[in-house]
Amino acid sequence: MSDAARQLTATLDAPLPDEFDRLSEAELAELDRLLRTAREQRAQELGAAIDSSLQLVPRLMRPAVKKVLGL
Repeated sequence: MSDAARQLTATLDAPLPDEFDRLSEAELAELDRLLRTAREQRAQELGAAIDSSLQLVPRLMRPAVKKVLGL
C-alpha cells in the first residue's frame, strides 16, 4: 500500500475499496486533501451553528446547556 493510500485510509478510518487501486498517488493525495478540507469546513460550520443556536438560550442557562452538550 502506498503512502497516499495509507494516509487516505487513516483519514477515512476505513479500508479503501478495491477500485481505489486504479488511482494514482497524486489522485489519492488530492482525494485525501479534499476530504480533510471538507471535514474542517464542516467542523467550522457546525461550531458556528452551535454558537448561533446558543443565542436562543437565555443567558443564565447557557452554562448549564453547554455542560449538558459537553462544550
